[in-house]
Amino acid sequence: MANEVYANNREISCKSASGKSIAAFPDVCFTPPQTPPMPMGIPIPYPNTGLSSDTTKGTRTIRITRKEVMLKNKSYYKTSYGDEPGCAPKKGILTGKIKGKVYFTSWSMDVKFEGKNVVRHMDLTTHNHGSMPGNTPPWPYLDKNAMGGGEGPCKEDVAKEKDACAAYIPYGDQDPCPPTTELARVKKLRSLAAKGSPARDQANAKVKSAYEKLATKNQANKCLQARRCRLVPYKPKGRGKNRQPGCCPGQTGHHLIEASAFLEPGTRKEGGSLRAQFANSKYDLDQAPCVCAEGPDNTTATHGLMHTYQGVRAKKLAPDGVWTLRQATECGAASVNMVFQGGCNEKCLQAQLHAYHGNADVGVGPATKIPSSPSGKTESTVAEKAWQQYDKGKRILENPGDISR
Repeated sequence: MANEVYANNREISCKSASGKSIAAFPDVCFTPPQTPPMPMGIPIPYPNTGLSSDTTKGTRTIRITRKEVMLKNKSYYKTSYGDEPGCAPKKGILTGKIKGKVYFTSWSMDVKFEGKNVVRHMDLTTHNHGSMPGNTPPWPYLDKNAMGGGEGPCKEDVAKEKDACAAYIPYGDQDPCPPTTELARVKKLRSLAAKGSPARDQANAKVKSAYEKLATKNQANKCLQARRCRLVPYKPKGRGKNRQPGCCPGQTGHHLIEASAFLEPGTRKEGGSLRAQFANSKYDLDQAPCVCAEGPDNTTATHGLMHTYQGVRAKKLAPDGVWTLRQATECGAASVNMVFQGGCNEKCLQAQLHAYHGNADVGVGPATKIPSSPSGKTESTVAEKAWQQYDKGKRILENPGDISR
């Protein structure tokens, strides 16, 4: 039963609530049998669940329905359920535990009880702690549609990312991001050339070439390719092990739903002012979901290609400059696969976009009409043909018995 006490239009997490942190996935634990080839057991990822009723070390003086309230960096759920089969002696691959604590890694920035930030429905969690860090990477709290404990549309993408990134942070100790020495070198040379000079033009061409080479290198990196399917905030919050996932050096977070659809034209450099249509929304440019793309602007490398593929689609579906959030969402998700060729489940990408834009704070539903805001190079024969094939494929899926096409 909901307690109907809210912070920033989201229900506050407390011991009397019925909330859950469902399946922060994966929680990788060593699991019997222990055999000579694998004496520590088999590492298996488990979907975990934490319950609000297990709130521990909450508020002392403030109560909701006579029980304590969750607080930043103090409170936790005392038990994370779901990894019990991982009972080989080593247990959790990072923490050496099963059924560990559940900690929140995000919270309200401006609502505090007893001097500490309160935690809300859909804030991020990590599971199976002995102490920090936890055994699982952060996934949205109660984000059933996007992650679903490994049973929703993101099931295969989550497993693919775990497998491809096993040696890399946070599962291993390696950094998946490649060095950007050459990029840094040519950018420095560009800074030394006078603006408007032939030398500057040559330097700009070398910088673009360096970004394109970086994109090629990243595309060959199975971990970075798998992580294209996991959308990240434009500017991650937190520090150290509590930091939200983000992009590598040389990459830029590209908003799959263009930020310009929500912001008044010309205001982005100053932080962005919301259009009058969204005056009551808490849309946050820095927290809106992005795919990591190479290049700093809308004409360079894969970042430029994302703008091109989305722009070509927008010109066709929204010739008057307006389309629905649903159309923009489908366009953004499909463009990811067209540009990066990573085989992401488009329903997974769409679910992540809906999880952000459709939450109570942002409040933008699929049928909401928004500006299409195409930018960058919006004419491309290659992109047009890709969308023609996409539409043909959709028609075949929707009408499998019709062979007249």
